[in-house]
Amino acid sequence: MQLTLNIPEKYLIYQSPTELIHLLKLNTAIDLYHHGRLSTGAALEFIGGNMDRYEFLYECCKWGVELQTYESTEELQAEIDWRL
Repeated sequence: MQLTLNIPEKYLIYQSPTELIHLLKLNTAIDLYHHGRLSTGAALEFIGGNMDRYEFLYECCKWGVELQTYESTEELQAEIDWRL
């Protein structure tokens, strides 16, 4: 799916459109992860590009987002299976 955003050019003074897109995707993924709507794997897929799990978790920590823990082994196994 593709979404189109109209962003005034004045917000592109300090960054390129590509950098802004990455920032918007990263911040959205962090928020969805924080609220339990995305796993780390799903967040990485949402962001796209070449960010790895550790970089994403580091960004979460920078913003004060606590890392998710798994409530059961089944939940952990589902995350592992999704990544394979």
